[in-house]
Amino acid sequence: MFKYVKFSGLPVSDQDRAVAFYRDVLGLTLDTDQQYGGDWRWIEFAVPGSPTRILFEKRANQAPGEQPALVLVVEDVDAAFAALTAKGVVFDQEPTAASWAPKERYALLWDSERNLVMLRSG
Repeated sequence: MFKYVKFSGLPVSDQDRAVAFYRDVLGLTLDTDQQYGGDWRWIEFAVPGSPTRILFEKRANQAPGEQPALVLVVEDVDAAFAALTAKGVVFDQEPTAASWAPKERYALLWDSERNLVMLRSG
């Protein structure tokens, strides 16, 4: 019945800062950036090889969540950790074995908007 998720929302406070982080630091592709009501823009990021987009939503409050707001699957968590650390990304959890799937690894980072983001092997 369902084919895939078109987009999933990610709360942001500053769209320009978030665009710079996801495009310039994480290397995702800016797919859509157009005016959308007042001073807000409709911004979607593409993950290469995936039909699902990340949509920036207005953050309702300033409190970051304790659970990951986004999970990005990478080929090699340790290599991604090293590359992003070199770019100044702050990690909350260095690469480690996932307790829920011992053959997988994950790391946790904070994005520019204080969202917790998981990098996970897959």
